[in-house]
Amino acid sequence: MLEPFIYPVSGVLKLWHILMRSVFGMDDSAAWLISIFGLVLTVRLLLIPLFWAQAKSARIGVAMRPEQAALKEEYATRTDRESVAEFERKSKDLRESYGYKVSAGCLPTLIQIPVFLGLYQVLLRMARPSTGLEVAPETRIGLLNADEIQAFLRSSVNGIPLPAYVAMPEEMLSQLGTTSADVRSFILPFLIGAVVFTTGNMIASITRNAKTMDWDSGAARAVNRFLILMTVLIPILLVTLALNGPLPVAIILYWFANNLWTLVQTLILYPLVYRKVPLHESFEEFSRERRAVALATDREKRMRKWDVRRRKAVGALKPWRIPEIRRDLNAEKAARQAAAAAAKAERKALSKERRAASSALQKERLAKRRAERAARKQAKSSSPQAEPTASGAPDPGRSAEG
Repeated sequence: MLEPFIYPVSGVLKLWHILMRSVFGMDDSAAWLISIFGLVLTVRLLLIPLFWAQAKSARIGVAMRPEQAALKEEYATRTDRESVAEFERKSKDLRESYGYKVSAGCLPTLIQIPVFLGLYQVLLRMARPSTGLEVAPETRIGLLNADEIQAFLRSSVNGIPLPAYVAMPEEMLSQLGTTSADVRSFILPFLIGAVVFTTGNMIASITRNAKTMDWDSGAARAVNRFLILMTVLIPILLVTLALNGPLPVAIILYWFANNLWTLVQTLILYPLVYRKVPLHESFEEFSRERRAVALATDREKRMRKWDVRRRKAVGALKPWRIPEIRRDLNAEKAARQAAAAAAKAERKALSKERRAASSALQKERLAKRRAERAARKQAKSSSPQAEPTASGAPDPGRSAEG
C-alpha cells in the first residue's frame, strides 16, 4: 500500500547520499547521516504548501462558524423545498464569501499521512532490513539497492552504528562494534529532544483547540480530552520504545529532526495563518456562549450522577428505603430516555424530510441541466452548415467583378 510513496522517498534519500558522496566527498557514515536530515528537510519543505492549505482551511472554518451556526438554527425546522434550496444557496454564498473549500482541508491531510508513513518506512527498512545485518544481493527498498543498504548498515555516528538499538542482543551489538550502554548514552540527548519537541507540538495543538473549540461538537471536546491524555502518555511511550524496543539509532535521529521541524513550522506558520484569517469579535462572543452552554450541560450531568450516588448511599444506610429509591431512579431514567428518544425521533424526521427535499432539488437541477444540454445539441444540429467552396471552382465574387 505504501510502495508508491516509498519509491519517491527512497529516491530523495539516494539523491542526498549521492550529493554528499560525489560533490562534497564525504565518507559513507557522514553522507548517510546528512542524508537522513536532508530527507526530512526535503519532504517537509515539499509538504509546506499542503500544510498551509490545511491550516488556512481549518482557520476559515473556525471564522465562519458563528454565521454557519446561525444559518443552521434559522432553518433547523424548515424542511420545505423552498427553504432547503434557500439554505443551500445561503450556505454556498457563505463559503464563497470566506473562500472556503472543503477539499482544501481534507486532501492535504490525506496526502500527508501516507507520505509520512512512507518516510518512516524507508528509514525503518533501511535500519532494520528483514534479511538481517547481511543484505541479500536481490534486496531492494524502493530505489535503493542492496549495496546502498549494506553501506547504510555499516555507517556510524561517533562510533555508534545507525542500525544499532539499546535492546539489541549483545552478540549483534558486538558484530556492530558497540555496546548497549554506548548506544543508550548516544541516543539519550536526541531522545530527550524528540520528547520535548513532541510535547511542545501537542501543547500547541491543545492551546489552539482551547481557543477555537467547537463546543457544540461532543466529538471535538472528546478529541481535545484525548490529546491532553496523549500529552502525558506519548512521551512515556516514546522513551519506553526507544530504550526497550527495536528502534534503531537512525529512527531516533529521524524523530528528533522531524519533531523539531514540526515545532518550528508550527511556531512560524500558524501565526501567519492567524494574521491572514483573523477571528472577529463576534466569534469570541459566540464561543463564550457555546462554552457556557456546554459547561452547564456537563455540570448538570455531574450533579445528576452525584445525586444518584447520594441516594444510593442513603439506601445503604436505610435499607428499607431501597425499593422507593430504586423506583424513583428508574422512573427518572425512563423519563430522560423517553425525552431523549422523542428528541431523536424529531431530529430524525426533520433530517429525513430535509434529505427528501434536497434529493428532489438535485433531481430537478439534473433534469434541467440535461434539458439544457439537449437544447444546445438540437440547436447545434439544426443550424445551417456553410458548404465549403471547391478549390477548382471560380469565386462568385470575383466573377461578378470581372
